[in-house]
Amino acid sequence: MVGAAAQYAIYAVFLRAGLAEQDLELRRAALVRWTGVELAWQAIVVAAVGVYAIALWMRHVPGWAWVAPGVGAVLGTALPLQFAVSRILRAAR
Repeated sequence: MVGAAAQYAIYAVFLRAGLAEQDLELRRAALVRWTGVELAWQAIVVAAVGVYAIALWMRHVPGWAWVAPGVGAVLGTALPLQFAVSRILRAAR
């Protein structure tokens, strides 16, 4: 849930207004800003999931249920990203 909320906030702050612009340079600048923030957010998520996985792996937790929060974090940020991509494609027309 946090990942989806963060994705929407990144979209709303950095991309939504830029995609509505008629000037292609302003759209491009918005896309560049959004891409930079998005890459930073994805790096934070991957690093956090990696630290989580290593910490629990070191404790030798039995079973596979311990991976669920990590998978949820990755999917929670990846799936809402599709919404932003669809908006980018629509603006490109």
